[in-house]
Amino acid sequence: MSSTETANKLKITLLGPIKRAQMQSRLSRLPSREVKVQINNETKMVSSKQTILEAAHKDFGIKIGFNCRAGICGACECIYAAGPQNVQKYKCNITGLMRKVRACYEPVQDGMRIITVDHEMDRMRQGTADE
Repeated sequence: MSSTETANKLKITLLGPIKRAQMQSRLSRLPSREVKVQINNETKMVSSKQTILEAAHKDFGIKIGFNCRAGICGACECIYAAGPQNVQKYKCNITGLMRKVRACYEPVQDGMRIITVDHEMDRMRQGTADE
């Protein structure tokens, strides 16, 4: 096991339960309503009380790889194509653009457009798996 893997495993073990509890608290405070979300050119109305990862699995039937479910490891990163501006975005290592989101730690919002399958995402996930 590499030092990066060891560090990630330690972060997930120590911070994972805390981060997951924070996300559940954040989701419980959101108003319950249906929001329009597009993932990979498919648009559906989904509950606002879930993360992108949960909506992709439950409502769209899309399997996004994940590890920590706490926004720590980055295995579930997707491209945030469009939507509300109050979304926490990360810099893409390949393109240098601020357009990655962590699907396990971002609640769905009305008007979101998410891309999970393309060449850039394959390369990012391969880089995460290689660490």
